[in-house]
Amino acid sequence: MSQKNDFKAFSVSDNANVVSQEKYEESQNLKTGFPPENVSTHVLNKVLRQSSTIASVVANFIATQSGEDVLDDGDIAKLTVRFNRALDKALEQKVSSISSTPVGSPIPWPLPHPPAGYFTCNGSAFSRSQYPKLAEAYPDGRLPDLRGEFIRGWDDGRGVDSGRVILSTQADNTKRIQLTKGLPDDRFLSSYQGPFDRYQFPLGRDVLDSATVTSIANNTSGHETRPRNIAFNYIVKAE
Repeated sequence: MSQKNDFKAFSVSDNANVVSQEKYEESQNLKTGFPPENVSTHVLNKVLRQSSTIASVVANFIATQSGEDVLDDGDIAKLTVRFNRALDKALEQKVSSISSTPVGSPIPWPLPHPPAGYFTCNGSAFSRSQYPKLAEAYPDGRLPDLRGEFIRGWDDGRGVDSGRVILSTQADNTKRIQLTKGLPDDRFLSSYQGPFDRYQFPLGRDVLDSATVTSIANNTSGHETRPRNIAFNYIVKAE
């Protein structure tokens, strides 16, 4: 149902009795106003058409954006409220349409709290009925918990990180270290007098004759392996 707009443009037909724009701008009445007598009708119609056209356009904007009738009832306060409401709605729609960030995309944010319209990626639940677009990205109604986490690109058949599905987690890990140089058969250097043997080598004067071997299997420097990094607060666009 279309909204009612009482504000109509005046003298808008092709053969309307209005002065041309050139003559209107040359008219002395444009600066001094109409004299008490001898009012030029075609100039007056030009004035009425310009003002009424703008009024009609503004009123139509209010009716379209607010979804309410715009009546010529003299209630300026009500009309002002509806005009401001229409501006807010149009601006909101424009900002939403030009935003290049899809709903559900994690964004690094440099502050502890997200701006309006965004959630922190902390694993919390959200209303799927209230945020249907966000539910398209997270159908289970729960945000990913990215606190203290790195994001890794999905393998998608490349073979670098096989067997992963989107939004799956992965524990920390260290690549296996394989040494290709050294003594074979788990042999150690030892002091020896006499001809060289296969696995025995003469030691210099200041080299120890024995050593203690300590396992490094459980001797780690930290509880995870990580690159250098900067901490950001991951947030997500909600709507």
